[in-house]
Amino acid sequence: MSLREEVLEEILALLVLLAGLADRAAGRHLAIALPLLAGLAHAEAVARNCILGLPSGAPARLAVSRAGDRAARLADDFRMLVRILRACLAQARRRARLVTRDVAAEVGAALAPCGLVRPGRPVSRPVVPDTS
Repeated sequence: MSLREEVLEEILALLVLLAGLADRAAGRHLAIALPLLAGLAHAEAVARNCILGLPSGAPARLAVSRAGDRAARLADDFRMLVRILRACLAQARRRARLVTRDVAAEVGAALAPCGLVRPGRPVSRPVVPDTS
């Protein structure tokens, strides 16, 4: 797994954590939940901007949530962002595998007429003289 994939996995974990926090805030008294909701709303706007490229002023409801509670809507929005990011990550992984396979096939096809690459035969590393 590359560093970029690891970072995306950590962002996914963070979004799931934020959805859990929003779920916990849903059952709390407004005076207790209000500071948390302010932070969660800001985090959701930043995540939405990064993942979807939507500006902060765009409509906040991403998911089709019928919840009347703002915290429940935020939790649904975080979960929707997780689904979108997972789909993007899976698509990027598929593309990387296809590109790697295509490049390897092109390199093999280009080197085959020269006799440098033969199917079924491993290619050895050239010997490099010791210059120390």
